[in-house]
Amino acid sequence: MAPNPLKPIGVLIPPGLPSSLLERRPDVAAAERGMAAANARIGVAKAAFFPSLSLTGSGGFESATVGDLFKWSSTVFLLGPLAGTALTFPIFDGGRRRGNLANARAVYEEDAANYQQQVLVAFREVEDNLSDLRILDDQTKAQAEAVEASNRAAELSSTQYKEGAVTYLDVIDAERSVLQAQRTSVQLTGLQATSTVNLIRALGGGWGDTPLTAAGTENIARR
Repeated sequence: MAPNPLKPIGVLIPPGLPSSLLERRPDVAAAERGMAAANARIGVAKAAFFPSLSLTGSGGFESATVGDLFKWSSTVFLLGPLAGTALTFPIFDGGRRRGNLANARAVYEEDAANYQQQVLVAFREVEDNLSDLRILDDQTKAQAEAVEASNRAAELSSTQYKEGAVTYLDVIDAERSVLQAQRTSVQLTGLQATSTVNLIRALGGGWGDTPLTAAGTENIARR
């Protein structure tokens, strides 16, 4: 069978990618939805301070729990001439509504801080992988030059051996240097692929369906 070595697939990272790509990350999206839900619960806690008007056919007591059923705060009054309506006045609750509102605000602050933390983590992961790709690109180019230099050295050593200037041990040593340089080059290529995958994951799945800036489009076309 003829040799068919694997060819590295180069993925170019286009410039001008918007930061809105990070909104597709599951951790960022979950933190944002949690913060929005906590903000909505603040509105629910505030609404408990106002009278509740409901359509009903009777007056008396209404409560969500049996223990609070016959308390004054659960009293329901008929609303004047509007037959079939009732107005609930929550008056005395021992500070429960204020406590619920304070708790809702504290939970919102916690969720907001968690959302900010998730966004910072996302930016850090993107920046780390971009930095790794830049460094690995320079290392790969330098290693490619090292592979070419070791090949020339091996060819020169083989010629010298044929002319009787060196021993065959020198030829073997030169070929070993070539193999070592090629191995390092392959390892760097693998690290590039890993960093590219990590960058795509950090961006929330890539950038294929994302409109780029004008500068980014020009750079891609120039490449």
